[in-house]
Amino acid sequence: MDKQILENHINGLKKARDACRSQLDTGAMKELEGAITTLEKLRDHPQGAVDAETHKLRVLQAIAAFVTIVTNIRDWL
Repeated sequence: MDKQILENHINGLKKARDACRSQLDTGAMKELEGAITTLEKLRDHPQGAVDAETHKLRVLQAIAAFVTIVTNIRDWL
């Protein structure tokens, strides 16, 4: 991933974390922090293609869990 794209994702996740901190339980907070940390590592130390894809998938899973918790989207489905 491009460093600027990673930086934008990191900043967006940090803003979402700060805005929704009171709605998140400890597990969700750790998951989100882990996603942010992973993206920061990828930004600072680019990985091989396979490792990067694995990290990106993990981050996307964390983001999906975060969105589900914050929006209660499952109640709408």
